[in-house]
Amino acid sequence: MLETHHLMALSQVPGLGPVAGRTLIRYCGTAEAVFKEKKRALIKIPGIGKTVVDSLYQKECREKIEKEARFVEDQNIAVIPFNNPAYPGRLKQIMNSPLLLFVKGNANLNHPRITAIVGTRKNTAHGSKITAEIVGGLGAYNSITLSGLALGIDACAHRSSVENNIPTIGVVAHGLDMIYPAKHAALAEEMVANGGAIISECFSGTELHPDMFPRRNRIVAGLCDALIVAESMIKGGSMITASIAHSYNRDIFAVPGRKSDRMSEGCNYLIKSLKAAMCESAEDLAHGMNWETPGGINRKQLLLFEKLNEAEQLVVEKLQSRQPIHIDQLLEETNLPLSKLTITLLELEMKSIISSQPGKTYSLG
Repeated sequence: MLETHHLMALSQVPGLGPVAGRTLIRYCGTAEAVFKEKKRALIKIPGIGKTVVDSLYQKECREKIEKEARFVEDQNIAVIPFNNPAYPGRLKQIMNSPLLLFVKGNANLNHPRITAIVGTRKNTAHGSKITAEIVGGLGAYNSITLSGLALGIDACAHRSSVENNIPTIGVVAHGLDMIYPAKHAALAEEMVANGGAIISECFSGTELHPDMFPRRNRIVAGLCDALIVAESMIKGGSMITASIAHSYNRDIFAVPGRKSDRMSEGCNYLIKSLKAAMCESAEDLAHGMNWETPGGINRKQLLLFEKLNEAEQLVVEKLQSRQPIHIDQLLEETNLPLSKLTITLLELEMKSIISSQPGKTYSLG
């Protein structure tokens, strides 16, 4: 089997989550090597028990992989492993990010700017209106959108994106053999046709279960630069997503509402507790994110750009096309010696052109 197929198999081992899966790969070198390693050696790896090791050799798992491989090929679905350059760099920073993603569509999952917009399934007319207005303004800032393809605010964000010719990504909590809710099947097709994508970590045929939605929410939170809660009660999926995004050090924004508006209780709470900045327009988001001009560099930085040396300009150009980027990826793409790259990154940080992120990654601004 291909390495990707071995990763698919690893992701289906009962009791083996993405963290333990990466542990196995680190110890063995590749996913394929995991399945060739002796049982007694695998059992000694910290966090890996006998039950998990025994599950690696189940015949049913191999048959399931072969079936899924045929499905993704027939449906033109891309399988992106965590160690593939196309895997979202933002998501890779998260400890429990999926071992692989299934992607229907051609959206750039490493787009320089990704804004997640989430909210209640029982949205009001005001919630729909403000969501559409914010999405409509995002095009000027070169940001694509992201949501969970659920009823309410999610659907409004996706639909408004398509209407404004903005690529939009829908993260679902099931396999790509279906769309839930079913009424969004046509919307999903429009999203893909408009340069967006539908993505999942689930195999086809995965049974829809309430536990899958929080797992989906962590992908939404991990994939974005900023998350907007457009309308939400004090409890609900969008508040869970906001909490996850906050733990990932993502920038959180919320649309305020009147004290009497039940559907704005969650948004007002996020603002009052200083977990979110107030957002009533795309301009508010851009100001909070320092997105003063398209491309990821503000006006002051643009003036400095012409004064940068060749190595500095090279690094900035790479970050303009995709961010955040791990230092190892910058090393490969710039072909600069490590010592030169390290000095260049330090100089750019001192000039406030770039900023370092957890996990040795770098972003503009």
